[in-house]
Amino acid sequence: MLHDVLTQASKSLNPTDSTPMYLQVAGILEKMIDDQVFTEGSALPSERDLTQAFNVSRVTIRQALGVLEERERLNRKRGSGTYVASKRIMQSLSSLTSFSDDMRARGMVPGARVISFERSRPNPSEALNLGISPTQEVYRLKRLRTANEIPLAIETSVLPTTILQMSLSREDIENHSLYTFLQRQGRYPSRALQHLRAKSADPDTAHLLNLPKNSAVLHTERITWDQDGRLLEYVVSSYRGDMYDFIVELKTGL
Repeated sequence: MLHDVLTQASKSLNPTDSTPMYLQVAGILEKMIDDQVFTEGSALPSERDLTQAFNVSRVTIRQALGVLEERERLNRKRGSGTYVASKRIMQSLSSLTSFSDDMRARGMVPGARVISFERSRPNPSEALNLGISPTQEVYRLKRLRTANEIPLAIETSVLPTTILQMSLSREDIENHSLYTFLQRQGRYPSRALQHLRAKSADPDTAHLLNLPKNSAVLHTERITWDQDGRLLEYVVSSYRGDMYDFIVELKTGL
C-alpha cells in the first residue's frame, strides 16, 4: 500500500521542470513527512524501493535523501536504514523547569524509566557538590527520560536524605516528576548552576538513547538550591545531541 502511495506521489515529478529531479523527490518526501505519511522515528523504504516507486536512478534517491538529511528531516544510520528525524527541542537555560513540565508544555507525554535507585553514601564528587559529609547518606536515582516514548536523556540525580521529610522510593519516581515529589515535601527548586559540554556517548549511553556508537551527546552537571538556599540536588545528565539545542538569552549591561 505504501508503494502505491509513493507511486501516486511520483506522478507530480516533472522532467521538464528546471528544478533538478533530486530536489523534486526531496520535496515530495518532505511533504509526506509533514503530512505524517512517515511519522517521527519511522523508517523510510529502502533506496531500492524508492528508486522503483519514483522511477528514477538510485543516485537521484541518494541525493534527495542527502538533502533531507542536511535539513535535519532524516537520520541515516549505517547498516540500519533511513529514519524520520524527530523535531529538535529548544531548551532554555534561562529558567529552571522540570523535564516533565517542559515536555507537557510542548504537547508531549513525558516518561521516566528508572534504571537504578539506591540509598547509599555519596562518592567524593557528590559529597563535594552537595556540600555534605562523606558519611551522610544520599538518594541516587538514574532514569531514562522520554517524550512520546522517544528516549531523550539519561539523568542521574543525587539528593541528601536529610532534605526530605519522607522517604523516597522507586515507585515515587517511576514515570513521575521528581520535582513534583519534592514540592509535596515543601522543597521548591529556586536556582541552579549548570555546566554543559559536548561528549561522545559511551556504549551504554548510546544503547539507552538509541544512538550510533560514539554519537555526540550534551553532557550537563547541575547543582540546585531550594527556596531556603539549601543544596537540593546534584544532577548529571546526557542529552541526545541530535535532538536537543540549549539556548540562553543574553542582555547587555547598559
